[in-house]
Amino acid sequence: MKKGSTFRKVLNVEPVHSVPDFSKFDPIYDDITENSSVIELWKKQKASEIGGDATTASKLDALVRSEHNVFEAPDDFQVKYPKRPPRKELQSAVENEMFWSEELLIPYEQFKKLSKKTLVVKRTVQMTRKGKIPSMYALVVVGNGMGSAGFGEGKSSEVSKAVMIATRQAIKHMQNFPRYDNRTIYHDIEHKFKATKLQLWARRPGFGCRVAPMIHEICECIGIQDLAGKIHGSRNPMNVIKAFFEALTTQRIPSDLAKARGLRLLDVNHIYYGGIKPTPVTLKR
Repeated sequence: MKKGSTFRKVLNVEPVHSVPDFSKFDPIYDDITENSSVIELWKKQKASEIGGDATTASKLDALVRSEHNVFEAPDDFQVKYPKRPPRKELQSAVENEMFWSEELLIPYEQFKKLSKKTLVVKRTVQMTRKGKIPSMYALVVVGNGMGSAGFGEGKSSEVSKAVMIATRQAIKHMQNFPRYDNRTIYHDIEHKFKATKLQLWARRPGFGCRVAPMIHEICECIGIQDLAGKIHGSRNPMNVIKAFFEALTTQRIPSDLAKARGLRLLDVNHIYYGGIKPTPVTLKR
């Protein structure tokens, strides 16, 4: 008996195994769905093992799939590589896109149906001891065309960012405005906001919106189709927009009148919005 074998038996020393070659592909530990280069490496190894008879791509694919039972690649199998980040000149455009989030307090289904109107965009300057600090101002109106709308204001160094800030603020400040027959206001309104005086009149079906351009854009967002109006005093666009939103909130709907006067809603609708008044029936003798 050799001395080496007796020494191993006495000390119970196991023989040293050779270190595996990690450059070769192992179908158990390596994931072939991870990258296409792994599959190509396996094909090259099989081609070198078999020889030149099976160097065609179809035979190598059959051998690879037959040995590896876990992976069955479909016909339309494609490796999906991660997307590269946008270029520097496109990063600002991606960041300024309007996106939905839970902070807007509106469901995603309603968010997709909103319409946006950018009504005011101007350059402002803040005077300080260090000099002038320029910025951009934007006023945006957002509505769903079914009676809900809101306006928002935003400031930033760029126009796109100012519009995005104003749009998100407008969505958060959306409120519902009552409409008579889903097309016009309930009654004539006279409202004053600072130096702006508004006069609004309800009109018949098919009359259209014969108002100032700023008010016409807001009517499209809200869903008002028939309206007449006149602006007296200041025609500052920001004051006109704010005055119109305040004027719509001052409407008195029939349910409020019925509660205030202690009448039935049917009687209030008959008095203010017409209708056929029932006449008493008299019996002839």
